[in-house]
Amino acid sequence: MMTTVMDRGMMLGGLLLVASARPTLAQAPAEHPAAADSITPAMIARGDSIFHGKIGGGTCYVCHGQDAKGTQGLAPDLTAGKWLNGDGSFGFIVNTVQKGVPSPKESPAAMPPMGGANLAADQVRAVAAYVYSLSRSKTHKG
Repeated sequence: MMTTVMDRGMMLGGLLLVASARPTLAQAPAEHPAAADSITPAMIARGDSIFHGKIGGGTCYVCHGQDAKGTQGLAPDLTAGKWLNGDGSFGFIVNTVQKGVPSPKESPAAMPPMGGANLAADQVRAVAAYVYSLSRSKTHKG
């Protein structure tokens, strides 16, 4: 069965309600600097699993899609290398995952901190590493 943008919007609304209903956890400072040279293949693989909800309760794929190419009218493409709210650096992506996007420029719904999941600091960095790698895959291929 094909999911429509409206269905995804309703799912996002439910996620936002769940995220806003529970107490906000204090954001722990990153244990390691958010530098791109700290990214490892294992970190990217773990971030992929979190992004796709296999570990850590990640919900990224619900709005950004299984292929991370976004959902029109809901969430942006994370593979295109186009960044709406910053420079696309690893540190920027870590910060965006941690804090969310309360006032998106091109979608009607806000992204809650950590997509509404309860991620540890190392999980946030892993998801950011995965997204960072996706947005650079075109520039590093042949």
